[in-house]
Amino acid sequence: MNLTPNEILIICLVALIALGPKQLPETARQIAKGFGELRRHSSQLRAEFTSVVDQAVEESHDQELLRQTKETDDCPIQDVNPRDPQ
Repeated sequence: MNLTPNEILIICLVALIALGPKQLPETARQIAKGFGELRRHSSQLRAEFTSVVDQAVEESHDQELLRQTKETDDCPIQDVNPRDPQ
């Protein structure tokens, strides 16, 4: 959300008229506190989401390695010497 200085000035004037000079500072503090909490919760949610995704990727990778290891173990071993003619 990109606001120009003129838009910010208009919003401040409307808020001053609507709330009055006594309520405006307290309302501004409450709004700032709310944005701070929202930012903290957003950061926590992002960190938790990243952790869950990383864990799922790691588990998937481990399962793929186990599958490949099992496939390799199930294959018969062929002693192939590239120097020996077949």
